[in-house]
Formats: sequence, C-alpha cells, structure tokens
Amino acid sequence: MNPGKRDKRIVIEHKTERKDEEGNALPAGWEVFSKAWAKADTPVGSGFNSEIFKGNAEFVIKLINFTIPYRKGVHSDMRVQYRGKLFEIKSVIDIDEKHKDMCLICEERSNWQS
Repeated sequence: MNPGKRDKRIVIEHKTERKDEEGNALPAGWEVFSKAWAKADTPVGSGFNSEIFKGNAEFVIKLINFTIPYRKGVHSDMRVQYRGKLFEIKSVIDIDEKHKDMCLICEERSNWQS
C-alpha cells in the first residue's frame, strides 16, 4: 500500500489486568499497545450499511476499517482510539498473508462499555 494513503493516526489499546497492594484484582484498564498511521475506510456497497440501528435507534454501530503496517500481536480483544472515539476490533486480517499490511475491521458503538 502507498504509505501516503495512511494519513490517519490511530492508537491500538489492550486490556490490562490490575491488582491492588494486597494482590486483589481490580477492574481491567486499557493501555497503549501501539500507535500507527492508518488508512480509514467506511465500508459501502450494495446490501451493506455502515450504520446499524436497533430498537428505537438508541444503539448505533458504525463500521470502519483501518489498514495499517503489519503489527505482530494485534488481535480482536483490543480496541482503537481514533479522533477521540473508541472502536472495538472485530477482526484482524493479515492482507494476502504477507505480514506487510493488516486490516482492522472495527465497530464504533454509541454505548461503549469499558
């Protein structure tokens, strides 16, 4: 991929286990795993909606794909920060299985839960 098309800065985060001084588990937190320049695409096409409404539209899912240079260790238990919003990584695709570029299939949810 032409590096000039990667013009969006994203932060990939992973959940971390935390413990207090006594070793008791605390709620998991999020830490930076990696930063990357990405190409951001909103999927479009026949039969494909980039926004999904459920019920009375209180729950909206926006789909977006981020193409980045290959990064070992990125998986679907992580999330992406982009323009102040959080995106759940639904799938990670090693493009052409060459370990050169990868595509993160993501969802932005209007009701994000930590």
